Amino acid sequence: MSNAQKIWDKLISAGMTKAGAAGLMGNLEAESALNPKNLQNTYEKSLGYTDESYTKAVDNGTYANFVKDCAGYGLAQWTYWTRKQELLSYAKACKKSIGDLDMQVDFLLKEMSEHCSDVLKTLKTTESVATASNCVMCYYEIPADTSEKAMAYRASLGQKYYDLFAGKVHTGTPSRSVADIAQEVLAGLWGDGSERKEKLICAGYDYNAVQTEVNKILNPESCTTTESGKYFSISVDGKTYSGTLKEKFSE
Repeated sequence: MSNAQKIWDKLISAGMTKAGAAGLMGNLEAESALNPKNLQNTYEKSLGYTDESYTKAVDNGTYANFVKDCAGYGLAQWTYWTRKQELLSYAKACKKSIGDLDMQVDFLLKEMSEHCSDVLKTLKTTESVATASNCVMCYYEIPADTSEKAMAYRASLGQKYYDLFAGKVHTGTPSRSVADIAQEVLAGLWGDGSERKEKLICAGYDYNAVQTEVNKILNPESCTTTESGKYFSISVDGKTYSGTLKEKFSE
């Protein structure tokens, strides 16, 4: 499993929305290319270490200046000495390498929970990749360059992960007609709102075609208008379903 998939799964399991996880991952991509052993490139020559040798030296204690060397390290490129001290202490408490990916994601979540709760709240509620990305960039990573161009770049990286992990389409093969599926949609068998759309797309159906068919069924001749919306009654596989357009199709 790739680093990206591992990070995505952990962030989603932690309660982040897909947009929130993607926005955070775009920032981590910009910082470290999702490499938990990444030593800030500008320090490799001056310190005389590569990503691997630096990580090994910190782990075995032969390099003792990890906290105060000012070099960015890891997924989030932790740099300030207090943050590196907390990262090192957390790794030791977990009995993990300083470069362990799972440990670093857990530490990141712990750090956000304790010091950046507003950022974490945003990542757990927003449906906008750009909002998530900008929030992480400006209030968690806080890089030297916070220009609009830099924001747009990080958001584009986040969108890449959203498209990769949340925008999957046509994972199934359609086996029934659009007319049949429209009847099931009306019966509420495919859920509501974004859930319905995702299920239809992942099953291989053309969402817009299904919605068009639904609109054809819900024409004035086949529906009774009530105060709460258009009332319908249909039969699917011998079962009768009824309801109102407002109940079934509010987005």
